[in-house]
Amino acid sequence: MIHKLAKSLETVTIKLWLLFLFMSQSIFIIMQSYSIPRISHEAGGLLIFDMNPLGYTYEYAHKFLSQLSEKGYKLYLHVQLPLDILFPVLNCLTGLSTFILLLRLHRKVKPTSALPVYSSFSKAALSLPLAAMLFDYLENLVIFMMLSYKAAVPVNLVYTASTFTIIKSMSTSIFYIVILAILLVNGVAWIRSRTRKEQIDGEFRD
Repeated sequence: MIHKLAKSLETVTIKLWLLFLFMSQSIFIIMQSYSIPRISHEAGGLLIFDMNPLGYTYEYAHKFLSQLSEKGYKLYLHVQLPLDILFPVLNCLTGLSTFILLLRLHRKVKPTSALPVYSSFSKAALSLPLAAMLFDYLENLVIFMMLSYKAAVPVNLVYTASTFTIIKSMSTSIFYIVILAILLVNGVAWIRSRTRKEQIDGEFRD
């Protein structure tokens, strides 16, 4: 599956990447500026489940659901969760495209040690945004169930949702670390190539 995905993404363009980026970040901005703060306000200032990357306890979930007003429930069910149906897949496509484009850039600045798209490292890196998307959807599904139970939410359901949240957050964080590492490697390789070129040009001038 990862092999087929990598092959299909090899031809991704910067324009397509920008489209995915614009769409995903537009939804992210709407959630961060509208739905998330409003729901938090309706829950007495407590962060929504999605915004607890290290997970949450049953006590926290019970307190959140007990304090959440009826308006807050409606915002979570009819605004936040629908927005979070579109965001995971668009964010995943943005991440996958970013990795492929950076890998393509790496081939240009350092062709002798370029990593192929089908290497074990590339496949592992490409699986991270896919994992984040999968567990984001699983998290949303369980949160929907938790909101249906309200304050009578079962303990097992809370810990299942919390586990999905942690895995989603870890996958996302590791992927961004990989992206930053590739950016750093590309930057160093580019600087070295420029320095080498300037030295060669200087020798020819002499």
